This record gives sequence, structure tokens and C-alpha cells, in this order.
Amino acid sequence: MSSVEKSRLIVLHVTKYSDSSVIVHAVDSLCGRKSFFVRGMKGNRQAADFHPLNMLDVVSSHSPKSSLAYLREWRPVVSLESIRSDIYKSTVAMFLSEVIFRSLRTEESDSALFDWLCQAVIRLEAEEGSIANFHLWFLVAYCTKMGFRPTEIIEPQGIFRDSERELFQTILRSQFEQTLKIELSASRRQAFAKSMIQYLSYHLGADINIRSLDVLHGIFV
Repeated sequence: MSSVEKSRLIVLHVTKYSDSSVIVHAVDSLCGRKSFFVRGMKGNRQAADFHPLNMLDVVSSHSPKSSLAYLREWRPVVSLESIRSDIYKSTVAMFLSEVIFRSLRTEESDSALFDWLCQAVIRLEAEEGSIANFHLWFLVAYCTKMGFRPTEIIEPQGIFRDSERELFQTILRSQFEQTLKIELSASRRQAFAKSMIQYLSYHLGADINIRSLDVLHGIFV
């Protein structure tokens, strides 16, 4: 027998299933990572509801015979207009959603992590200054929220060069606004982001290939 639930989602990725149906991969407030079947998509307006990092209040039905839930109703929680329309924010959103999509695999509720992710999305939407360092702040904070906060001697040895180890500790000690103001070259941001992804991969025990990192690097040169 199917059960019906109300929850909140953060959209991560959409896979086309047919001409009018998709599978939405998301973080669910009740059950962690979850995939939802959406039938009868009608035009670009509905498709826009499933852009990366959009937050939706949903009604879904779950059957014990299927790993996919069926999305019956959905409504955007807030308008993420600047994330959708600003090329810099939309590229950052694409990167963040891919990091979460490839690294968060637990199908169980983590309300603290979910609430923090929602707050990070709102911060990205609201930020009016430079966001060139936003993904660096996110990567360091995300690792911490996932339980991978480093000690004073960052392990494993060999992932971070001395300058990256120093930057890691600086971001850990800094407030969000201070992190965005750190002056970094595009090449240093790129190198640090790659090391952070390698650091995350090490702790998860699997390689994480983030394709959108090069796109992000290209836009913040």
C-alpha cells in the first residue's frame, strides 16, 4: 500500500524519462537522498521549478514496490530569481548541486544538514557582492557538516600544499562575509577547490568527479 507524505526538497539533478516525464533527484527533509518520478511535465514553466537548488514543498506517494517516489504536487518555497537569471549564481548553483548529488548518498533524515543546505541556498540568492569564493566557503563548511572537520594537522597528508592548508584553516576560522572577501587568484581558487573535492573523496572512500568545476573556473577568471 502506498503512503502519502508532505516534505520539503532541494533539487539536485533532473534525468529525462520520456517526452513529458522526468526523474528528479533531490535531498528530502524527511528521508535524505531521494528520487522522485514526475509525470506530465507541461512546458518550460513547470520545468523551471526543478532548476538546481530550487526548494519545493511537495506531496509525494511512496510504494514499497519501488525505490522511486511519485511527486503528486509541488510548490516553490521561495523565488530564487537571481540564481536563475544571474550567470555567476546559476553556475555556482550548478556546481553546488553536483557536489551534493555526487557526495550525499544517505537515505535517512539529517535535519541539521538539510536546514544548513537551505540556508546556504538562501545566502547565495541574497548575496549582492562578489561570489567568486562562495563555493570555497561551501566546500569547507559542507565537509564540516558531513563530519570531516580537520584537526590542526590536516589529514590525509599529501592532498593539501602548505598554502592550501593555510587557506583551509583561514576559512574555518572566518565568518561567511570574511571568506567572500579573501583575495585569491582564479588559479588558486581552482587548485583549492580541486583539493577540497579530493579531500571529500578520501573521506567518502570513492572518487568524486565534478564536471562543473571547470565551468565555474572559466566564469571567475
